[in-house]
Amino acid sequence: MTLPTYPEMNKITMIYPNPQILLGEELYWTEKRDGSQLRLSMENGEVKIATHHQEDASEQFKNYLKSTEQYLAIEQLLRDTNGLCENPTADFNFGAVIFGELLSKGKSPARFEHHDKVEFIMFDIYSTKDERFLTYTSVYQHAYHYQLPVVECWAMTRHVDMESLLAQRDAMLIMAKEKGREGVVIKDYRIQMFCKEKLDIPVIPIVKIESGNPQLPQLPDSEVMGAIAKVHADLGEDFHDKTKAMPMIAKYVAEEIDKHLCSRPKGKLFDYYQIYIEGLNAQ
Repeated sequence: MTLPTYPEMNKITMIYPNPQILLGEELYWTEKRDGSQLRLSMENGEVKIATHHQEDASEQFKNYLKSTEQYLAIEQLLRDTNGLCENPTADFNFGAVIFGELLSKGKSPARFEHHDKVEFIMFDIYSTKDERFLTYTSVYQHAYHYQLPVVECWAMTRHVDMESLLAQRDAMLIMAKEKGREGVVIKDYRIQMFCKEKLDIPVIPIVKIESGNPQLPQLPDSEVMGAIAKVHADLGEDFHDKTKAMPMIAKYVAEEIDKHLCSRPKGKLFDYYQIYIEGLNAQ
């Protein structure tokens, strides 16, 4: 069985084929946490831990997750929903795959949060039986019963025009700033469309360029640090070997540049790498 990867998310105005597909839809606006994305599933009775880019996480990040207060509950949820509990029921056996953020101790990758300890917070559950993501209400209910933390939902809305939708986006970004979060994730569970808005990504008006090349905004520092955090999750202890880390950092940053239609970041990638290492040493 091929397990799902988490959808690549872009800004509302960059949704394919157009942002108008969100009009009339029930939208859930959830907080965007600043951590390392993990995918957790059950394979041969054992918890399988994957990162955003690799099917098998590094031993370091596996140990990080297993050290959290949430790990035993995660394992139990996966066992119960994958037919491994003592009395499995057809309704509950749906093949859960958990997606969440591993929040490492210290300053977060994009520098939006600070954590006193390593924690895991769930943001979505995928059903392999139905081949779709569960609704926020279902995710919350599972989190509640297993006493697992879950991302906050700040609003549920429905919009009939783009002006209203974008005004809601602006209000949610204000809330993100007030709560010290990186941004907000918008989820349409009916059509399984997810997108994100972040505080450090500018809202650029549509400009008609008569001649010359378009001037793309530089990739925000938070996206660079987020890419570096993904490399850390993939390499584990080998992350401190710059000969292994830097080529992957260059690759992941290039992917973010293409995804967000940005130009190269303002600083040198090695400088960002050193800043990240200094943050690890300060923990």
